[in-house]
Amino acid sequence: MNKIGVIAIISLMFIMFGCGEKTAPKPIAYPYIENETTEYTPHKSSSFPLQFDVANNTTTQSDDKNNRWINILYPQYNATIYCTYINTNKETLQQDLAKNRELVYVHSKLSSGITSLNYNDSINNIWGELYILRGNVATPLQFIATNNSTYIFRGSLYFNSQVDNDSIAPIVEYIQTDMARIIESIETK
Repeated sequence: MNKIGVIAIISLMFIMFGCGEKTAPKPIAYPYIENETTEYTPHKSSSFPLQFDVANNTTTQSDDKNNRWINILYPQYNATIYCTYINTNKETLQQDLAKNRELVYVHSKLSSGITSLNYNDSINNIWGELYILRGNVATPLQFIATNNSTYIFRGSLYFNSQVDNDSIAPIVEYIQTDMARIIESIETK
C-alpha cells in the first residue's frame, strides 16, 4: 500500500469512530454583569422627611399621601430596595431598634452568616448599620439608620424573581455600595 492509501484509511477511521459520540446541550450560563461607574444625585421629595443620595441608574416610587415609604428600583437587575421611615422618640428608640434588628435576624435560620457594617456620622448625628446576609435568604442586604432621637430609616433589598445566590453575588456587591451611600448621605429636612 502506498502512503496515500494508508492516510486515506486512517482518515476514514477517524471520521467513522470520531463522530460516534453523542453531544449534550450545555447548561445555560449565568449572564455576565458589567456594573457601570455609578453617579449619585440627592433624592428630594417634597413629602418624604429625609434626603439621601440614590444612584442615577435607579428610579424611585413613593406615595405623596403616605410619606413613610419609598422604593428604589433597579430595573436592569429586577431588584428593589424597599425603604420605610419610622417615627420614634428617645423613650422608645432602643425598643424600636430592637424590633427592626429582629426583622434582619429572622433570616438567620436560612442564612449562612450575617455581617454588619457600622456607620457613624457625628456631624449630622446619623448612626447606621448595613447587614449583609449570606446564603439562601429572601433579602441579602438590609440597613437601619437613625438620628438617635426621632426616626428610624430602614431598607431591604429584594429581587422580583427567584434567584440563585451565586448568580446575584456581583449585583448584591454593587447594590451594597449604593446602600452604604444612602446611609452616609442621609440628611433631615
